[in-house]
Amino acid sequence: MKPVVITIGGSELTIWTEMTLERKKDDLTGNLSVTIFAGAIPAIPMVQAAKAGAEILVYIAGQLAFTGKVDARKGTGAKKGKEGTAHESTESKGDVKSSINIGPNEYTIKLTARGKTKDLIDSSHQHPTTNMMQPTTKEVVDKLVEPWNIQVEWKGETIKLDKQRFRDGARVVDELHRVALENCYFMYETRDGKLRVTDGVGGDTGSGDPLILGENILTFSAEQSEDEAKSEIKVKGQRTKKDKWGKAALKDTHKKIKNSSTKRKAKLTVQHYGDATDKALERRGRFEMNKRNSKSKKITLEVFHVQTPSGQPWDIGDTHYVEIPPEGIFDMFECTELTYHVNAEKELKTSLTLTPPPSGGAGGSGGGFGLSSLTSMMGIGSARRSQAGVTMSADTYPDPWSPPMLSEMPLITLVEEAARAATEPKQPEEPEKPPPLTLPYWFGDDS
Repeated sequence: MKPVVITIGGSELTIWTEMTLERKKDDLTGNLSVTIFAGAIPAIPMVQAAKAGAEILVYIAGQLAFTGKVDARKGTGAKKGKEGTAHESTESKGDVKSSINIGPNEYTIKLTARGKTKDLIDSSHQHPTTNMMQPTTKEVVDKLVEPWNIQVEWKGETIKLDKQRFRDGARVVDELHRVALENCYFMYETRDGKLRVTDGVGGDTGSGDPLILGENILTFSAEQSEDEAKSEIKVKGQRTKKDKWGKAALKDTHKKIKNSSTKRKAKLTVQHYGDATDKALERRGRFEMNKRNSKSKKITLEVFHVQTPSGQPWDIGDTHYVEIPPEGIFDMFECTELTYHVNAEKELKTSLTLTPPPSGGAGGSGGGFGLSSLTSMMGIGSARRSQAGVTMSADTYPDPWSPPMLSEMPLITLVEEAARAATEPKQPEEPEKPPPLTLPYWFGDDS
């Protein structure tokens, strides 16, 4: 079985020479690039099925890894002898023969494609009234993607909304991102072209093969930073339901979430534009903290081949046990980015970006964002770390590679703040200064 198969319009493309496929959890769609080198200049257009808009599929180890449509086709013919070509000339530039002939291997076709969800990026939403009253988040997403017949794979909590308004003329992707941000979802395209909506890890628990240095890791880069890390995030908003107005719409509509995993005193305030219920505010605070933690702890790996040791394609959303002793890594990570690459020599390589899985759903139960389902797997890492003699200290590298340790901080209510302000001694007010003296315009005019 071929490790990589590409089909266009239902037929296999057999003469391609290079392929790069990139998918990210932060992006709504994947990106594919395919290069075709011709052995000679064709007399008529070749691979005519490869046209803009044609369906293109990529199979890894016989399993579907990408479903998309061709965005653009670009054919290029370079002059024989041109610098950088396979038949670069060693003769003088005045040689007319080498300057007008096209080299036999210098004709190339470059195909670029995106996933089926690219229509959601290139189109404005088609909702007739721009308003939905008392919908669920799932109903909102289904309605937005309905005109393009894109199937939604729902893997998150369904949340009841009071109302949802769309901006007239806004792109579908922008409205989807608003729903995702306010209600704490991740949205991206699956291998088979569905729109996955999840509030935690995308794949099944422990779905990815272990990644261990010395066994299946070619190269690695492990980074810890504090520029994105936050110790506290405060979420503020207001109630939007009709029966909540005045003080009832503003009282206690704020929450603080603390991350005990970072020593940095960096505090952030986030505005929440949905209905600011206690659960919604806490959920948003934990979501924002998880996003920043994943940016401050990142591992990039190059692994053998384009399929896992168990024969499955690598996939975003899968969780992997990662062991890299020189960096103190014995933890569970989620694959959030991947790039398959096959070069002209048919060398197969995959690059993976992994980050700690999100933790702590609304209510502080430790679940809701997927971490609780990984607890047993994370215990394996602790045992392996002890066997390797790697100890963790607050004053030495590394900081824990684990997900953030989140907790809700008690807040002083508005009533208590007002009572405290009333008992505090008031500062003496400065005497009011008289207004500056203004004179008539003609004052002092000798004329």
